[in-house]
Amino acid sequence: MPTVGWIREDALEAFYEGTERTPEPGPPAKPTFRCPFCISVFSVQRELYDHVYKTHRVERPVMFLGGTEPTGRAVVRVPVGRSAIVVANATAVRIGIDGGDPQRCLPDAVPKKLADTKQGEMKLVLLNESQVNAEPVSTHYTISFRIADTHELRRVEDAFAEILVSSSITRDTISRFLADQRTQGPGKEYAAGLGYYCLGVLIKERPTSENLTTPLARYRELYGSALQVLADFDRPLARLIAGIVRFAMNDFSDAGSSTGYWELDLARLLLSDPGRARMPSSDVTAKRRPICPIDHGTARILDLAARLSTQSRWSPILDDECREIASSDVLDATDHQKALAIWAAAAWRTGSTGSAIEPLTQIAAVYPFNRWAEPYLENVAK
Repeated sequence: MPTVGWIREDALEAFYEGTERTPEPGPPAKPTFRCPFCISVFSVQRELYDHVYKTHRVERPVMFLGGTEPTGRAVVRVPVGRSAIVVANATAVRIGIDGGDPQRCLPDAVPKKLADTKQGEMKLVLLNESQVNAEPVSTHYTISFRIADTHELRRVEDAFAEILVSSSITRDTISRFLADQRTQGPGKEYAAGLGYYCLGVLIKERPTSENLTTPLARYRELYGSALQVLADFDRPLARLIAGIVRFAMNDFSDAGSSTGYWELDLARLLLSDPGRARMPSSDVTAKRRPICPIDHGTARILDLAARLSTQSRWSPILDDECREIASSDVLDATDHQKALAIWAAAAWRTGSTGSAIEPLTQIAAVYPFNRWAEPYLENVAK
């Protein structure tokens, strides 16, 4: 029968076989944990973790603009001083401007570069390379600078007053405003915020002449977009519209600041703190002029707050008026809630706690009115 396979042992292999000895089996060797950053070796994994944390800890590099860390993609619309720009935990920074090749610089050079930029897009990579044998820790920021000077912002406001304040708001007038020569260039971002607001007003009012098919809820998105832009501008018009938008969205967090619009300031304080002893009063000697459009729903709520706040007594007639507005089919849900809150606050302030029970019951669980409506309702029930 043929041999399938065989191995011939030579003299060297025979020598090894006669001299090598297999060690007796025993317990496994104790594990060791070597630090990847230095020559230290530990027998317990926890000791390695503690060593790395204490000796080789690398902080995340971070940048602050005006005391706040920007998001990964941020927009700067107003000038930022050098003193307001802080870079921490970074050993180096790579900066690329408008798509150009990134340039490496020291962290101390970042405040000047950012403060001197008015228009453009800057990509920053903050690096912490404090550990030689470790991959650098990095943080990425993309910042768009859209800073306009006072003259350019005033030109946008002139176009706004001429096109959108002095005439009816339509899709055509909004388009003409955004296409106007005065709203181009560095002031375009400011104009876009005003355009978002006016389009939100148009969608909320829904005039029949416009034949709108956009859902009513879309106005909230447009109001939010307008607020995101206009809140950055320290201009009277921007502050006023930002205040109107916050009020329309039931945000009274900034109720203590003045917008110059008496009815708005009064309504915000009334709805944020109905128990306030003194409310703003109108200045009958002041001259008033139209500054910006206000959607009819918000205007109706402001008018209700102004009239009821001056009442020294309460009656079922006022209950019926408030009930009619609070249940109106043409008002938005946020306006219904404000109408109920004004009803409850005004009735309570005149001492008619019984008339306040109906609206308080409906807003006791509605944010942000529940903060005061629920305690008021519990007080009445006692």
